Amino acid sequence: MDFDYSELNDDWINKFDKTDNLYKDFYKDNLYYINIDFIYINRKNEIEKIKQESILLSVQNYITRDELIGILKRNLIDNNIKYSLMSILKYNITLEPDEIKNFLLSDDTSCYNDNFLIINKHIDTIKFEKTINMFQDLNNLFIIFYENPKENKTSNVNASTKKVYIKKNANRRTIRKTI
Repeated sequence: MDFDYSELNDDWINKFDKTDNLYKDFYKDNLYYINIDFIYINRKNEIEKIKQESILLSVQNYITRDELIGILKRNLIDNNIKYSLMSILKYNITLEPDEIKNFLLSDDTSCYNDNFLIINKHIDTIKFEKTINMFQDLNNLFIIFYENPKENKTSNVNASTKKVYIKKNANRRTIRKTI
């Protein structure tokens, strides 16, 4: 018995695809780019400057250690002022699609906010979790730099070499000693 495929009713598949496209923005997907905010703090603990850039991730959902080191090296000096790395903060929206309604309607969003912002204590590969498509622009990396203090000239005094003379009976010896 031969089956005639021309008589197959595929309207339900087309209808499903049409309905599914309406919810496409609520599905979780991999991250292919990330926004990075550089915050520069001066010696008076004031925000001096905020700079932003977007980077394309070489490995989806990850900023590799090498990429992170390159980003830090490129941005340590701004306007001929050298800064030190103070902190790296990762903001990653990890809501599940079924949690969106509760999140938007709830007055208490602290349980979500505590999970979204994470302090990275090491310069290492940073992993971002998959995010709902409509929230992907909210994922961010904050890099905070602090202006290096002026070098104190008196701090180098203790590192010098001095001559010390020691007298022993009739013999004189000169000994160099580091202090």
